Amino acid sequence: MESERWPMTLRIVTLLCSIVAMLPIGAVAATRAEVDKALAQAKQFLYSQQNAAGHWETAPPPKTYGGNKVESGQWGGMTAIAAYALLASGESHQNANLAKAIDFLKKAELQGVYALGMRMQVWYFLPQVNETKQLARADAQRLLSMVLTNGPGAGHYGYTPQFDKSNAYSHSRSQYGTLGIWAAAQMGMEIPNNYWALVERGWVNNQDPSGGWTYQHPRQTQMPLTPGMTAAGVASLFIASDYLYANQGLDCRGGRTNPAIDKGLDWISKHFDMVATSKRYERDFPVVTLYAIERIGVASGLKYLGTIDWYKKGSDWLIKTQKSNGSWTGSHTAVPTIADTAFGMLFLSRARAPLVMNKLDYSDEKDRAQAWNQRPRDAANLARWIGRSFERDLNWQIVNLRAPVDDLSDAPILYIAGSQTLDFSDADKAKLQMFVEQGGLILGHADCGSRAFADSFRKLIQDLFPACEFRELPANHLIFTNQFHRDTWKTKPSVLGLSNGVRELALLIPQADPGRFWHMQLVGGREEMWQLGANIFLYAVDRQNFRLREESHLVHADPKIKPTRTVNLARLEYASNWNPEPGGWRRLAAVLHNEDKLELSVRTVKLGEGKLAASEYPIAHLTGTAEAKLTEAQMAELRQYLAGGGTLIVDAAGGSSDFAAAIEPVLGQLVPDGRLRTLPESHAIYSAGGSALDPKSVKYRQQALRQLPGLQGPRLQGADSGHRLAIIYSREDLSAGLTGAPVDGVVGYEPDTATDLMRRIILNASASPATSAPSKNRP
Repeated sequence: MESERWPMTLRIVTLLCSIVAMLPIGAVAATRAEVDKALAQAKQFLYSQQNAAGHWETAPPPKTYGGNKVESGQWGGMTAIAAYALLASGESHQNANLAKAIDFLKKAELQGVYALGMRMQVWYFLPQVNETKQLARADAQRLLSMVLTNGPGAGHYGYTPQFDKSNAYSHSRSQYGTLGIWAAAQMGMEIPNNYWALVERGWVNNQDPSGGWTYQHPRQTQMPLTPGMTAAGVASLFIASDYLYANQGLDCRGGRTNPAIDKGLDWISKHFDMVATSKRYERDFPVVTLYAIERIGVASGLKYLGTIDWYKKGSDWLIKTQKSNGSWTGSHTAVPTIADTAFGMLFLSRARAPLVMNKLDYSDEKDRAQAWNQRPRDAANLARWIGRSFERDLNWQIVNLRAPVDDLSDAPILYIAGSQTLDFSDADKAKLQMFVEQGGLILGHADCGSRAFADSFRKLIQDLFPACEFRELPANHLIFTNQFHRDTWKTKPSVLGLSNGVRELALLIPQADPGRFWHMQLVGGREEMWQLGANIFLYAVDRQNFRLREESHLVHADPKIKPTRTVNLARLEYASNWNPEPGGWRRLAAVLHNEDKLELSVRTVKLGEGKLAASEYPIAHLTGTAEAKLTEAQMAELRQYLAGGGTLIVDAAGGSSDFAAAIEPVLGQLVPDGRLRTLPESHAIYSAGGSALDPKSVKYRQQALRQLPGLQGPRLQGADSGHRLAIIYSREDLSAGLTGAPVDGVVGYEPDTATDLMRRIILNASASPATSAPSKNRP
């Protein structure tokens, strides 16, 4: 075994060069509604098969445990996998029916490796009380005692302890034994390193030269190489590597590779046509195979296997092949329907878990040092720790800049780590800028406190956003107080932030090197390093918006929809931070295109130069994050614009009190009766778009609710010019909300509400006879 082997399959970007050609922008897996429905039907099916005693076994406990049959050697396994799938799919352990199954598992005598491996997953999902830990420890000890330590099956498992004595083994059994031990390790149990070394050696020794695996060593069996066994091999190697090489990759001399994993992934990539397909082939277990594929995706963080989005293909196939009773049945009768249904549920539920962050692979074909991924388990372990802390299943992912820019937005955070000087092309910089403008947050991490990385990261971000500057985050910033408070930390890591006045666009951890502790899974005594990572994630999702994999806040104009009219809108430029969230208007334009067949043409107009005419721009938007000081010429132009029939929309970006305090007196001077009044819920604005706004549907961000408890209903204000509404004003943020991305610290409406309100404002203003020509298709 090579001393510097590491599961850094992350050179995989070189296999993904054709992604852009393969995938349309915004391509997603099955919709949330489709997955929710499939899981609900599958749960109903499982419960319908549960017997009166509360379990799923079809026979009494066997007198002799042996073999792979669920009535004998693997007795108890059906209940274990069904309970595991239900727990992983969000069912509470306190559910009356599920509680019966869990009680059965607590008392049942299980001896088979499949049954024990699945029962360990149940213990992992239960509250970690003493009883659960004791049960898990007993199962883990049995699994440790069952692993073969010599002969051709060394590192692998037989069906039961009785089979172990005959030295019989298979890779199918082995993956479940290792999964059980992995659950024990994640629950905090000490697993000897020699176990992981034995497992790694067993899988490496039995790998076919082509990179695939069959059921035993290729010389011992005539069975074919399969994607299921190959996925089991790759996933098992990832697990073992987590514990064997945690101390490697810390010296910032570049990443390490694992040839066996790389070859296995390459084999799967070339044979992915055998995955999630109704075509038949020898040793065909399609739903079980998907469960193994899901484990690779979650362990490696890879969004693609080859050029295939594995979750999209798998979820699409499962949705299409689910039976009317909610079950899945693979092509092989050796797998009971209950098990296949549970495996299908596990793929859909565990693979869809919200992503904490995307880690950026910024290598190129010449870069073999892997400087971007010297700590390959940093993001993986952090996501797992945050998930355990909040009792949520959370994932992470690897992305690259060869893929469509929308792929970066699968997660709220784009994590860029390294110790060398960054050097991005103009095209790559454009993608990074677009990601941030679409609501994303870039987190820079200087491995080993590298000054070269930190300096180049600062330059990169400031090149993208020249109007903004990095500064040291103050001690009372939400990133230091969001969930875990900085005052309780032994050390207080320095974090630099670059803000647009509304939210942090980028963060840099220049010296503390928390990635080292994330990678090594060192928590005790360094809790603040993990809590910092958790706070950053919670900041990026406004504490509560954990978006599932198949969800996206991005919106693109549907080319199949043909707009029936066009409205010009002027974004007003003046001498302050007038354009903090440009991405929001691109998104709103797409919403109006898709939902209302309205083409919103957004243009920048420099205020005070005499270019703002109501005849050309019936609607204008003014926002800011700081004190707004308008010149007399700018004020005069706004008065003329409003008198000519234009409509002015104003909001305090981010809920800025400085902007609001400065602009509110100005608004009163723009029209003869400049008194701002709160618009009643019966106002036409709230009915624009074809349906009346339900005041109860109006939602506010966490920061707004902290400052103004009890907020409810819309709070738009307006001022009239003659007999029409000329000014619409929101002291609460709308601009950041238009990006669709949640972030903490914003005093304003939640993104969905902000988007809906601005859409209604635009539709109402554009429907006015004074500002728009009549249209047969007017909403």
